[in-house]
Amino acid sequence: MDNKIELEVGEILNRVPSDLNLVVMLHEKGGDRSLPLLVGLLEAQSIAINILKMKMPRPNIYDLYVKTLEQMDAFLEEVFIYKLENGVFHSYIYINKDGNSQYIDSRTSDAVALAVRTGVPIYIDSNLFDGHCAHKEGNGAFSMPITVASIDVLQEAMEQAVESENYELAAKLRDEINRRNGTGFENNI
Repeated sequence: MDNKIELEVGEILNRVPSDLNLVVMLHEKGGDRSLPLLVGLLEAQSIAINILKMKMPRPNIYDLYVKTLEQMDAFLEEVFIYKLENGVFHSYIYINKDGNSQYIDSRTSDAVALAVRTGVPIYIDSNLFDGHCAHKEGNGAFSMPITVASIDVLQEAMEQAVESENYELAAKLRDEINRRNGTGFENNI
């Protein structure tokens, strides 16, 4: 597919100190945009271990997967992030065996953990990236579209917007929550 952008793993950020999820920032290669990817603690740890080139005493599940591919004379070719549904990115991992490439649907966090481990490129559909990327602000913070936040985060942000009487933002957040829930826009804020 010619319509893709290459990404590389950047920072791993904490959303809130007590949160059980972290954000892996996937930076546009040669660009200034990023894709915030919400991942679990174990996936973030596996990504960080490989970025920092740490050696673990025993293989983890990603090491096992890579070793299994090697034993089968196959290898990971690339990762492709192809859609966003209900705030969750979906990916394919492309496996090559004997010159034949096949794809397997994967959680994006797992696909990125495998890509970091094997050094294969991570791609995203350019239209998907254009619609959901984060832009770096002058103060070092990122402005992120609401489409990449979880419903819980959107709900909390909507409540805060109502409390601060920012009804325009509250309405946008409500509309995104309703869109994901498949409901109309008749709910009150």
